[in-house]
Formats: sequence, structure tokens, C-alpha cells
Amino acid sequence: MATTSGLSHGFSAFGTLIVGTLLSKFIWDVVPPIGELSLLTIETIRSTTGADLPANEQFAGTIVVMVGLSFLWGIIYHVGRHS
Repeated sequence: MATTSGLSHGFSAFGTLIVGTLLSKFIWDVVPPIGELSLLTIETIRSTTGADLPANEQFAGTIVVMVGLSFLWGIIYHVGRHS
């Protein structure tokens, strides 16, 4: 059971990384306010913690897609596992 869960989460993390990178430009073209919010969040984290995060449009768009897909995967996994 743990192996299945671990593999599922590992593949979903890898998938969100790839898809997030591919769709990052889409975020800026279609929904720029979400991209701007992501950039503002990155800047806030950088100034608060001193973390060395890249603050560019591609990275911010990637983060938006990755968080959204991870959230969606979590819901699907939870519903599928507990139904």
C-alpha cells in the first residue's frame, strides 16, 4: 500500500513539474492576474526568508500550474481512495 501511494505521489509530482513548465506561458497570456499574484508571493517569500528563488514570469507561471495540478490530484486521489 505504501509503495502504491508513494509511486502515485511521485508520478504526480513529476507530471506537475513537466506540465507546469509547459503551461507557464499560458498563465501569463490568459490569466495575468494569477501570474502577478504568484510573482508577488515569490517576492514576499524572498524578502521574508531570504530564499534564493528566481523571480521571473516563467517560474511564477510554473508554480501556479504546479500548485493547481497538485491540489486537483490530491482531491482525485482522496476521493478515489476513500470511496
